[in-house]
Amino acid sequence: MSTHFQPIAHSWVAKHPDPVGVVEFIGGALYGTLPSLTYSHFLTCLYDTGYTVIAVPFPMGLNHAAIAERLLTERDSVRAELAYSSEIPHLWVGHSLGCKYIALLEAKGKIMNQPSLLMAPDISDTRDALPIPILADLLDRYHLGVTPTRSETQRLICDSRLFNLTALISFQQDNIAGNKDDTDANSDVAWLIQELQNRQGAYFPWAEIPGGHREPIGIRLENVVLNPNIRQFLDPIALRQLEQLAIDFLSKLVYRTHS
Repeated sequence: MSTHFQPIAHSWVAKHPDPVGVVEFIGGALYGTLPSLTYSHFLTCLYDTGYTVIAVPFPMGLNHAAIAERLLTERDSVRAELAYSSEIPHLWVGHSLGCKYIALLEAKGKIMNQPSLLMAPDISDTRDALPIPILADLLDRYHLGVTPTRSETQRLICDSRLFNLTALISFQQDNIAGNKDDTDANSDVAWLIQELQNRQGAYFPWAEIPGGHREPIGIRLENVVLNPNIRQFLDPIALRQLEQLAIDFLSKLVYRTHS
């Protein structure tokens, strides 16, 4: 099945003729500015499974709370244009910093009964957004940096009673978001796994698979995926685990919303 993205509101949308659900996807910085292209293989797999895909170009800015709120407006605008019944489930999928926006919406109770899948979640601070530490510290000193901060976001998540419809996929060679065995205090993956496992127990769908932080990014060329992984930029589709794992997790989460 071919995937055709069309512009609706501020997003690129692949409208499935018989959708099992709607996925709103937010990627990471840089690559997420053209998500329908840079994440095309991953998003096409979701579409081929039966999902309408809303690929939201990565929103720039330091006020992450305000950006997250705008994603709700985008959701409502696109769904209204598609004229879908409210019975068709809405799901959120994020990669890297895109996961922070989704987590903020969940933590503040803005998305109810809408499952989310976080891939290599990066709860970014000002130092992560700006490569010049002196400038980042200066912005923070005058309260002009990233809001909320990593610690503030963690506190919001801890205080929330939600996150019972959240799944997580991490990558063994991720040196940005970290992995499950990372002891670094700034490992967002290790922190989230512990927090969500304590909350959901055995019902928490998560897995760690081979690959680096940019594993979800890629363009299909015949039987391989062209991705930004320097060590293996031609990834055989037959060996990829991510896409089927993500589809399985989304299916489990949708099932739980009806159980």
